[in-house]
Amino acid sequence: MSTGHRNPITFFLLFIAFLLRFRSFSSKITSHSQCIDLLELKKGFLFSYATTSLPSWLTGTDCCTWEGLTCEESSGLVVFLDLSERNISGKITPFLFNITSLQRLNLAHNSFDESPLLEIRNLGNLTHLNLSNSGVIDHRVPMDISLLRKLVSLDFSWSGWNTESPPLELRELIGGFSNLIELYLDGVNVSANGTEWCSVISESVPKLEALSLVGCSLTGPIDSSLSKLRNLSLLRLDDNDLSSEVPEFFEDFYSLNVLTLFNCKLQGFFPKSVFQLKNLKYIDISHNDELSGYLPDFLKDSTLESLIISSTNFSGSLPDSLGNLESLIDLDLSGCHFSGSIPWSFRNLSQLVYLDLSYNNLTGEIPVVLGGIWISEILLSNNNLTGSVPESFSQLNHLVTLDLQENFLSGSIPASLFTLPALQELQLSKNEFSGQLEEFSNASSVLQVVDLGNNNLLGEIPKSMFDLLGLQSLVLSSNNFTGTIELDLFRNLRNLKSLDLSSNNLSVSDGTGDSSLLFPSLAQLNLQSCNLVTIPAFLKHKNNMECLNLSNNRIGGTIPEWIWSIGDICYLNLSRNLFTFVEGPPPYVTMSAGFILDLHSNLLGGPIPLPPPNSFIVDYSNNHFASFIPSNISYYIKNTIFFSLSNNRLTGEVPSSICQATNLRILDLSYNNLNGSIPACLMESLTELLVLRARGNQFQGPIPQQISSRCALQKINLHGNKLEGEVPRSLANCDKLEFLDLGSNNLVDSFPYWLGNLPELKVLVLRENGFYGPYGNTRGNCEGNHTFAMVHILDISSNNFSGTLSSDCFKNMKAMMSHQGITNAFRGGLTANFSFVVFSSISGYHSLFDSSDYWDLVTVALKGVKRDLVNTMTIFTAIDLSNNQFEGPLPEAIGNLKALISLNMSGNDFNGRIPSVFENLTEMQSLDLSGNQLSGQIPNSLTFLTFLSFLNLSNNNLVGKIPYGNQFSTFSSNSFEGNPGLCGSQLSRQCVNSSVEPSSNFNNAYPGLDIDVIWIWMFTGLGFIVGFASVIGFQLLFPKWNI
Repeated sequence: MSTGHRNPITFFLLFIAFLLRFRSFSSKITSHSQCIDLLELKKGFLFSYATTSLPSWLTGTDCCTWEGLTCEESSGLVVFLDLSERNISGKITPFLFNITSLQRLNLAHNSFDESPLLEIRNLGNLTHLNLSNSGVIDHRVPMDISLLRKLVSLDFSWSGWNTESPPLELRELIGGFSNLIELYLDGVNVSANGTEWCSVISESVPKLEALSLVGCSLTGPIDSSLSKLRNLSLLRLDDNDLSSEVPEFFEDFYSLNVLTLFNCKLQGFFPKSVFQLKNLKYIDISHNDELSGYLPDFLKDSTLESLIISSTNFSGSLPDSLGNLESLIDLDLSGCHFSGSIPWSFRNLSQLVYLDLSYNNLTGEIPVVLGGIWISEILLSNNNLTGSVPESFSQLNHLVTLDLQENFLSGSIPASLFTLPALQELQLSKNEFSGQLEEFSNASSVLQVVDLGNNNLLGEIPKSMFDLLGLQSLVLSSNNFTGTIELDLFRNLRNLKSLDLSSNNLSVSDGTGDSSLLFPSLAQLNLQSCNLVTIPAFLKHKNNMECLNLSNNRIGGTIPEWIWSIGDICYLNLSRNLFTFVEGPPPYVTMSAGFILDLHSNLLGGPIPLPPPNSFIVDYSNNHFASFIPSNISYYIKNTIFFSLSNNRLTGEVPSSICQATNLRILDLSYNNLNGSIPACLMESLTELLVLRARGNQFQGPIPQQISSRCALQKINLHGNKLEGEVPRSLANCDKLEFLDLGSNNLVDSFPYWLGNLPELKVLVLRENGFYGPYGNTRGNCEGNHTFAMVHILDISSNNFSGTLSSDCFKNMKAMMSHQGITNAFRGGLTANFSFVVFSSISGYHSLFDSSDYWDLVTVALKGVKRDLVNTMTIFTAIDLSNNQFEGPLPEAIGNLKALISLNMSGNDFNGRIPSVFENLTEMQSLDLSGNQLSGQIPNSLTFLTFLSFLNLSNNNLVGKIPYGNQFSTFSSNSFEGNPGLCGSQLSRQCVNSSVEPSSNFNNAYPGLDIDVIWIWMFTGLGFIVGFASVIGFQLLFPKWNI
């Protein structure tokens, strides 16, 4: 071989070396260019609120060492860019799309500007793309992403997705992703029905292992095509309106680790076997009110770590097999219908951290051991648990929250609970705990909330309670604590924000220290019923109060001007005290939006104080205010929904300007000396008004006639005025009207039968007016729809009604026919249906006013006496037709009103017999038929009315023996006097044959006779016989005198 020729192998090796060197040089060039592109990308970023400024991204440094970057070792090219969770803002510039070697891109959880991502197709090597909550995608998913065919993981989730944006074309996006394993589209507007989205996903991405479509505007039902995704390990469909059952094929997802169907409006029964999937670790099917089911027998080898079924219709008992879930960390079964006891097998749940069984129907005692030593939250409130607090709770050193409120727990409260090292919240209110709280040492420094309200605790409050230096909220209300509490005792509780000592037997006073140093953090104070005689002095130095309740004490004198400046206050209650005068509020004072002002039941006199302009509820009732209503009052109550001036001494007319307070829901002017006419605008313009009370004034003139067609009134009480004219036909516009009292006025009209059309009317009072004519329509019958179906108090007494009563007028009064009728009539109560809550920065939402507490008053004649009924109207039923001119027989249809409690038909001209069907009125307590022309016997069956405590049948034409037995044996002669034909033990007139009992089955039986009548007939007969014998004897002895 010639030495002039090189070996070909040598040439080949040299060539390979050259290529490798060239490739290395090329890679360095490419890597360098990528670094330049990344620096250009950074220039578009803003770091104002970012957690980092990417300080390592510097010119002249190797970008493979930069924060968030990963390079391939062999090539040095960037393959992973991770800038997630840094809150970077600014723009994503096109330089990003020059990094074509990228395999993974994660920009999640930042605040970038929206970008069209027009060149994202350049990143063809991407396998993982996460743009969730990055801001990059806001309204529309760029469809160029569908060209990234190597993707195995795609996440476009966005919590702020615009639901008004065009729906995502799901098939267009994922149709080519045959290798996709993970798909996360939470918050993206997909807007597809079950058949569509299930089939598209199962056909396009059959290898899918993780599917998350939370809040995607999906609808159901879940289609069977989804069952093809047999590799699913994660399925999340929360916050969609599926409105369907959970398919049985879910039990075939053997690889499932995570299943969440939160708030999907699921229905039917949940498949039990899903709980038994061997790989299942996390399941959340909560907040599906119509989803029913039972817990299964759990297997011993279960890997379940979180079981969340709260706010569903699940029921049944808690199985002992729950103790098999030894890996369980979170167990939330709250807000269901579980019953029975808590299994003692819970002692096996050694890994349990969170336990919530609240709002169920659980009974029995709390097991001695609930979980292991790691448990941090035990929530068992709103059940029917009994017994005491287990002593083992004092050993739970990791316990943060213990909530046992609203049960029937008893015994003493262990003092050791106040020393637990991690406990922050202790809720034991509304139980039956008793005894005295013991003193304790080593008081916790982290305990923030203690609520022991509404129990039977007694004695003095332990001094060690004031050593809980971390306390933010202390509630000891509605117990039997005694002694004197000086507010100085709280001097060390610098963090205390809420204090409630109300409704005990405590006497609270200021103390002797410098009050300006007390309660620097306090925002809520409730000292109701604490025997206060002065306003606590420290309040004068406050400027951060939110709620103050000093009601039901003995504080007198003046309400000081500074009380209006103690903070951005939302609730001020000084009611039921002895205040005599109000200073302020000054015109410059503004309270928190939705301010509640309650000054009722004091001795306040003088003019009406003008409330702060943003007041929401104002109660000045039961005072001595003696002025007129200011003409500019509307400016100060323009946002007010409740305004009460009742039970004062106000005079003059109601200014029409009050109707400018267009937000009013309840207006109470009752029991004053107001006169003039009722402003027409109250019923014609205030279309939001629910309750109008003007009872017990001197109003004159007609009731406003042009009531709005948008009338929302539920209660109208104009009783006891001097109103004249007719009942306005436009009242028919008030189709939500429940209560109408026009009694004790000077109205003159025929019976307003058309009110019977009002579907919600429950109380109708027309007593003591000048109504005339027949009951019913103008023809005296009740044909048509005028049925008064929901009425349960009907009082038309003391008018000039006349004619006969048709049974048709009573046969459709369904509310009085059964207890169920009354229950249905008052489902939700006779109330203006709204409530008012305020948000406290300390302890969340509080209900400070609920219209269900605001009942109206109705005067009825009960047991022969006029009575004012309040708060009993949900159970009281009455008909009063007394003191009119009705005639004819008593309507037998009244006997069908089985829920009737009081019936008064006295003072009329009714005749005929007492209907025997009145025996059906088994709830009757008061029956007055006196002062009529009734005849015949008293039906013996009336003795079956065992609740009857008042009976008046006097002054009729009744005859026969008075029935005896049950309630009839308790009635005096007053119940029967004025009936000459009656006899019996209740009267001085005894019946001839006392062994004969009048029978209710034989109405034509010969009546028993009064003994005086019998003697008269006997002497009359005897006289006739003696006279006849004398005449015959005379003729025999003196024949010449024969006639």
